[in-house]
Amino acid sequence: MKRRHALIICHDFPPVGGIAVQRPLKFAKYLGEFGWKVTVLTADHVYSATPDPSLLDEIPGDVQIVRVTDPVSKQLARWSGRIVGDGSTPAPQASAQARLPLWKRLAWGAWKWAQEHALIPDESVVWAIRAGFAARRIVRQRVMDCIYTTSGPQSTQLAGLIASAFTRTPWIADFRDPWTDNLHFHHRGWRAALERRLERMVFARAAAIVTVTDGFWRLFAAKYPRRALDIHVIRNGVDEADFPPAPARRRSEGEPFTFFYGGILYSGRSADALFQAVHRLLQSGHIAPHRIRIQFAGVLDYPGHHHHARLIRELGLEAVIEPLGYLPRREALARMLAADATLLIGDQSEQAKDYVPGKLYEYLYAGRPILAMLREGEAADLIRREQAGIIVPPDDPDAIAQAMLHLMAQPATERRAWNPAYSRRAQAQQLARLMDDVLAVQTESTAWSMSWDG
Repeated sequence: MKRRHALIICHDFPPVGGIAVQRPLKFAKYLGEFGWKVTVLTADHVYSATPDPSLLDEIPGDVQIVRVTDPVSKQLARWSGRIVGDGSTPAPQASAQARLPLWKRLAWGAWKWAQEHALIPDESVVWAIRAGFAARRIVRQRVMDCIYTTSGPQSTQLAGLIASAFTRTPWIADFRDPWTDNLHFHHRGWRAALERRLERMVFARAAAIVTVTDGFWRLFAAKYPRRALDIHVIRNGVDEADFPPAPARRRSEGEPFTFFYGGILYSGRSADALFQAVHRLLQSGHIAPHRIRIQFAGVLDYPGHHHHARLIRELGLEAVIEPLGYLPRREALARMLAADATLLIGDQSEQAKDYVPGKLYEYLYAGRPILAMLREGEAADLIRREQAGIIVPPDDPDAIAQAMLHLMAQPATERRAWNPAYSRRAQAQQLARLMDDVLAVQTESTAWSMSWDG
């Protein structure tokens, strides 16, 4: 049978790194096994704090990649000295805001104004409009059978809106996070009304909606009850092929107990309570500094920000905490497997209950005990269901300290069993089946329309 052809539209794609890139990358990697040829439409010249050119090696040779320049991101990259495009990754040269020359400070001020008043729904909107018209050309030239968009950034869905307005190709809109119900959505007035209207247009136009958690499904189904049957959950997961062989766990008597965190920290997802907990354990004498290490792989502080680095110095934790910076994915996963326990730091907001961080699935596959600093919700339920670790409030240093002591007192154990339902290959099969279904519905509808007209 002739392979069908899918167009994946996503803003971030290798050589950009980070956990959000994994979903479109793995769909592009595995959809071919289930009868779908893939073309990826993505951005070029992307401003990114997490470049990872090594991910380019995962893209199958028959996957075509079309890159549309994002002029806004390109300008941001020029200002910051951090640009990712076509595999080139010059070293970051970001400096503190106060040390920037006057013209750059003025430019950043204009940028903040544009973010609020002109770039709606986000700074990728110019790229999304360009990508939408590029998608229209691609669909007509290459005869695409299905369009799949994945957000964030949320403006990616506008590319799907534009493309679907000019073609009869069925479109699947994938929301890795909610749009106007996102815990980071704080807009009001005309801006909020406009974005809600855009969201309604996406839900009205798309042939099917995909999201990643049961909580998001309930949110969308309650908000758009007429589309409830068209909303599907395809979770995030893990590609087992990404991981190197797991080392045997035989920690020697003098070797420190290692906690590993991989990801990005920011004001709403901070390590303040964790650092306070470690400080109290050291000050009380419950733990000696040489008996514990906490490794941070990823973004401890965004360029130009120094909150966590400053707190480490103020609390005297330099000998305990190891900021590793952003590591190539395979190296980060190797460190995850070699750790004695993994750290999951959730957002402080009450809305975080419906979120399941993508890195949680990697932690589950790594099989090390998880210390999860989370609000109660779907992620906490998943950890309990898999019997994978300890859940404590993300803002309670005493509870965190007690959990750390408990984990450090446990003997080293073998990895937990892995649930294959969270495999990226299995999730690509789910998406392929959904694309088959929406294409079949569209084909039947077209045939019925033609017979009626006849």
